[in-house]
Amino acid sequence: MSSHASSPPSTRPWSPARPLLIAHRGDSRDCPENTAAAFDAAVRAGVDGIELDLRPTSDGQVVVCHDASLARFHGGFRPLARRSLRELQQVDVGSWFSPHFHDQRLVSLDALLEGYRHQALLLLELKAAAGLFARARNRRLCAETVRAIHRHRAGPQVLILCFSSALLAHIAQLDPHLRLVRNCLRPPRRLDHWLARQPPLHAIDLDHRQLSPRLVAQCHARDVRVFTWSCNTLRDLTRVRGLGVDGILSDRPGWLCSTVRAHG
Repeated sequence: MSSHASSPPSTRPWSPARPLLIAHRGDSRDCPENTAAAFDAAVRAGVDGIELDLRPTSDGQVVVCHDASLARFHGGFRPLARRSLRELQQVDVGSWFSPHFHDQRLVSLDALLEGYRHQALLLLELKAAAGLFARARNRRLCAETVRAIHRHRAGPQVLILCFSSALLAHIAQLDPHLRLVRNCLRPPRRLDHWLARQPPLHAIDLDHRQLSPRLVAQCHARDVRVFTWSCNTLRDLTRVRGLGVDGILSDRPGWLCSTVRAHG
């Protein structure tokens, strides 16, 4: 049970200097998503954090990829979970976006942590499996992700995101010090009741169209931060900043950073 069930709401004022500026799947507007090219471009833009997606392979590794297969990138329909890291990294995952990115390959979690943990906060979204063997596959993803974080001593540089409270609860069992972010398709109706059924959360993360002043204020009163995706226009950015969110995800990290810094 979450610590929110028995702890009184926080009374300290919530006053972040500015929200975290986060690249959604790296610079996914100008580069193929979830690739080193996208992460490098996001770092050059000056983001605070990079959000990305994790999936397990057949040989006990974890790779950065949003989809369950590489079909969208013309890399076949066979699930990632049934392919080895070596096999997957032979696939060109950049040319679908532009021939300029023909050299891009899937990034392993180990390579990601080694290369980027000191350059930006890493928001690692666990993509939960469905269907046959889903439970075992999901637990393996959690365990392998935590082991990689420990190998690289990257705990302070990562947040763990997921739409599944069960996976986040399992992460909390494996390492109670990791910060957890619950992705939500819609706002919780009864926030206190909902929080009581979650592991202790650092933040919730919602589509910007689902946010309201009341929800942000309620979360802050309970010492829970609010992140939002994906703000790609000035109108949306202005609105969520007015709501007082704590993290803003955008497919346009260069635009996001320059706009926020220009307007303070």
